[in-house]
Amino acid sequence: MNYLKLVVTILFLVLVVGTLSFSQALHAPENISVKSGEYGGSFLSWDTVGGAMGYIIHKSIDNFPFARIAAVHRNVFIDWWVFPDHLYKYYITAFRMVDMRMEESTSSDTVTFAYGLRHPPLPGQGIIGGRVSDDITGLPLRGAVVRIFQPGKLWAEKTHTDTGGIYWAAIDTGKYILRADKYDYFGEWFDNVLHVDSVTVVNVHEDSLSIANFALRHIPVPEVVTVSGIVTDSLNSQPLAQTFVAFLRPHRWLRELQVVTGLFGGLPMECVDLPGLGRLFGVVWMGKTDANGVYSARVIKGLKYIALAFKPGYVAEFYDNKYIPLTADRLRFMSDTSGIDFKLLSNPIAVNTLNGSVVDSSGTGIPSNVILYRKSIFGRIPVRFTMTDSLGNFEFNQLVDGVFYVKAFPVDAYSPAWYSKYDCGARNWRFADTINITGDVTGIDVCVKPVPRLGFARIAGYVNRGGGNLMAATTEQAVTVYAVSTATNQIVGYDVSEDDGSYSIENLPAGTYSIVIDKEGLTAVSEPIITVDETNNYEVADATVSVVSDPTSVEEQAVSVPAVFKLYQNYPNPFNPSTQIRFDLPKLSSVVLKVFNLIGQEVEVLVNKYLAAGTHTVKWNAQTAGTGIYFFKIIATPADGSGARFTEVRKMIYLK
Repeated sequence: MNYLKLVVTILFLVLVVGTLSFSQALHAPENISVKSGEYGGSFLSWDTVGGAMGYIIHKSIDNFPFARIAAVHRNVFIDWWVFPDHLYKYYITAFRMVDMRMEESTSSDTVTFAYGLRHPPLPGQGIIGGRVSDDITGLPLRGAVVRIFQPGKLWAEKTHTDTGGIYWAAIDTGKYILRADKYDYFGEWFDNVLHVDSVTVVNVHEDSLSIANFALRHIPVPEVVTVSGIVTDSLNSQPLAQTFVAFLRPHRWLRELQVVTGLFGGLPMECVDLPGLGRLFGVVWMGKTDANGVYSARVIKGLKYIALAFKPGYVAEFYDNKYIPLTADRLRFMSDTSGIDFKLLSNPIAVNTLNGSVVDSSGTGIPSNVILYRKSIFGRIPVRFTMTDSLGNFEFNQLVDGVFYVKAFPVDAYSPAWYSKYDCGARNWRFADTINITGDVTGIDVCVKPVPRLGFARIAGYVNRGGGNLMAATTEQAVTVYAVSTATNQIVGYDVSEDDGSYSIENLPAGTYSIVIDKEGLTAVSEPIITVDETNNYEVADATVSVVSDPTSVEEQAVSVPAVFKLYQNYPNPFNPSTQIRFDLPKLSSVVLKVFNLIGQEVEVLVNKYLAAGTHTVKWNAQTAGTGIYFFKIIATPADGSGARFTEVRKMIYLK
């Protein structure tokens, strides 16, 4: 009898423990913290919760109630939408699905964030501060950006003025130069200087306060002009009512605005979510067409714009018959103008979709422009444009079957990159991976790398094709131009060339840079090496880059399977510390790819396996190898026994 009671008791305990285990509530996330993101925004992190499928971020602005703003799967989140003079609060909850319903944990602790949160100086630091005001009225300028630099070194500090026009920062002792900017005002260096070569240096001493005041001049009230046009269906010429029409800041203007305001994406009121197209930035005017397909916009006279028309069911189009913002016509209106018309193409009769995200190496979503290119006998043709949402997600709909590429242009703080399965920040079109679309495709994540604004130097010039003097050359538009540090081989800044072929890479630290380009179907004749420092007042304005058509680009794009075996020169070369090696296989083959040093010793085996027909790219990181000359050798043997074994060797240079 006692034995029976024991068995019953054990069974009861098993059932109870099992029930408790199954119904155990999710723990609230712990150790939540918030700090300023390295490139803007507020950066939230917390401990992972066992059993959680994801996390919900709750946010309060000033004294307003909390609201859910995002759901993420990782235990980090960047909130880009934080601005000066506001107080933000956050808490996190974990969630999971139980019996087809969502179960949410209790709330984490609440954390508080203020843009430019102040802290007392540490040992070895002093305080620099002052007031920014209107030079005519003397009234304080709230939200002005004050940037603090050490000459010849990296960017030291950035801060905003408060409601009284006051700013201050605790920084290391030393000599500094300062610049103040505010939207609708002319920026200047301290003290009342327009160019850095005449700036007044401020000395910061330990446990002392150094004052630098600014009085900025207001930009005169601009004249406004009216721009009008009609939007029609390209096939039947019928007017399209309720079509969105927008006038936007071109890429360079938007990036300059972000420096002036210190805000990710520029002015908050110029950020618009457009259903079916994503989150647009730099929108200076947006409206809809009337029943007759007519719109009428009001824009500032004399400034450059790009114009966009979009209607669900049609392909988004920039004026005049352009499909991506980088090659869109730059429009400048000096008086009331009519005839800025659009003829929209309806989406193809296709059902394929492609979606993914633009993320950094931690998986954080990065708001971006996303361009879809189609592989054709003419090379890579841009066919679609979209914007990500605030979490970096994007989608293309109604795509025909074919082979495609994707390139992302982040709104700010990150450099452009092509989609690559294995590499983060693929900056050259030759190393983009293809996407074969014969149905729905998901998980196309483009990884981008940060490009912090580190200084105040500038490298500018023109991209031209054709050789000879600049006046006789054809300028190239929409070429991505990178400033790559010769010391680290890292991208430090970039620009996209304008319609006149000009580029301007700003906010660089003093140093030496290789000017590198990326444009599908083009290659640089040379990569200029430019030094910017105090000897040239931190500015080089005539760095011209000459480009030519890549002789293999059309041939390689025209076929999906290479016709012959081929080993390409590695890129970049010279390199530090990594490079990419590309080769073509016309059929399934056994491939051995090895690296040798100058005396013929084997350094590393990069590939030793069967690979399918196609173009393949392999990355070699030489970080543990010494500086010098190396060779890479391929041996490819067709699996079906047909044809001779293919062998080729090329030289590469590793420079630290």
